[in-house]
Parts: sequence; C-alpha cells; structure tokens
Amino acid sequence: MRRKWFLFLVFSVLLCVVLVGCGGTPGPSPAPTPISTPGTAAPSITIVREGSPVTGRILQSGDPVRFSQNVYFQGTAPSSAVIKVYLDGTVIDQTSALPSGEFTWTWNSGTTEGTYNLSFTATQGSLPESSRTPFTIVVDGTGPYLHSLSAKADAPLGNAPTIVVYFNEEIVVGDMNVFTLPAVWSVTCLICPGGSTFHVTQVALSADRKSVTLTGNWMTDRLIAGDQIQVFFAYAPLMGVTDKAGNPFNAALNVATGVVTP
Repeated sequence: MRRKWFLFLVFSVLLCVVLVGCGGTPGPSPAPTPISTPGTAAPSITIVREGSPVTGRILQSGDPVRFSQNVYFQGTAPSSAVIKVYLDGTVIDQTSALPSGEFTWTWNSGTTEGTYNLSFTATQGSLPESSRTPFTIVVDGTGPYLHSLSAKADAPLGNAPTIVVYFNEEIVVGDMNVFTLPAVWSVTCLICPGGSTFHVTQVALSADRKSVTLTGNWMTDRLIAGDQIQVFFAYAPLMGVTDKAGNPFNAALNVATGVVTP
C-alpha cells in the first residue's frame, strides 16, 4: 500500500513539473502599456485675404503678394486655444482662439522680396502643443518687364518669320484684345547688314504667360542671321498688364534687343 502511495506521489510531482512547473519561478510579466497624453488638435486655415479681411484677394499657399500688404488669416482651432505663429521655425507672434474656436491674425508683407514660410500651432490648456499647419507667402515687389528676345533666321519659302519676346516673369493681362494688337508691337532693325525686315501681323501670348510670339509677313519679311533687331512694346495702362502679385508692368522697360541666330 505504501508503495502505491509512493508511486502515486512521484507520478504527481513529475506531472506537475512537466505541465506547470509546480509553483516554480513564474514567467516574465508583460510590460505595462504606456499611457499616452493626446495633444491639441492642429489649427486649420480657412481663408487668407490680401488687403482687406472682407473683400481682399483670396490667397492660396505659395501665392505672391506685393510690398507692404496686410495679409489677413482666418482659421479654426480647439476652443480658447493659444495659437502660435512661426516664421521659418521661429515663433514671431501668438493669438487666441475664441471659445467657439475661430481665430484671426494679420501679417504685413514688408519690403523685402523672398519666400516666407509661416506655420501655426494650437495649445489648449495643459495639453501638448499641436503639429504645425503651414502656409507660404512669396513677397514680390518687382513689376514685369521685357527681358529678352529670340529670333531665328527663316528659311527661304518657309513659314512666316517669328520673334519670341520674353518677360521677366509670368504676367496677367487685363485686356487681351488691346495687348495682342499688332500695332502696339513693332520691330526695328538696329544693325542689319543682312537686310532683315519684320512687320508684326500677329501676337500670341504663350500658355505659361511668360512670353509672346510675334509673327511677321510671309510675303515681305525675312530674318537674316547676324542682324541685330529690337522689339518695342507700346504699353498702355488700359491693357492692365501685371504680374501675379499685382505689380503693374514697368513701362520704362518696354524694349528688348537681340541678334538673329542661324
């Protein structure tokens, strides 16, 4: 009988060791899950206007503005949050959202050309500061003007000769009918041993709005390599030529000169 009890105890101990370690050293406890503190929701920029908070031109991030223009920002954020404004990563100002979440902020473009990378964060109570909401503004104080021209010698019996006149930047034209009148564009031969002649019959603004193509008369005109020519643009304010920022065309720089290439 004792032998049976002894064998039973031995068998039980071995089974306990195999299955559960029989009260041995417990396995490692799972690592505690860290408790994360949610941050403040990032602010949203709802509308940005130049010149007037009500009727001013609406801006998108990356748009240009002229010198000394007030730019009005309107946005939403968590209730009564503190809004910090950064310029290239440095805090330059702060404001507060209303209990309803709306906030406004005004910035002046100053008189220095360049790209200004603004961003906005929100901090509500003791919550961590939010991520940044970016908005970029390009300050442009230079009006458009004639920059250069290119002209190639035309082949005998080929197409009508053409001259491409380049602006220094993309332009906006208020009255395209007046702008494309052949009479307001003229070509003069400055030094022309080859005898180039050119009478504008057609004016076309390029798709990128950075140049115009002047087309001459197929019957009478020709461009000879080596001749130096000049294009004159008789600009009138009623054409309404500006750049994207709104700077008017510089009427003092309305001439482009170049040499006809082969």
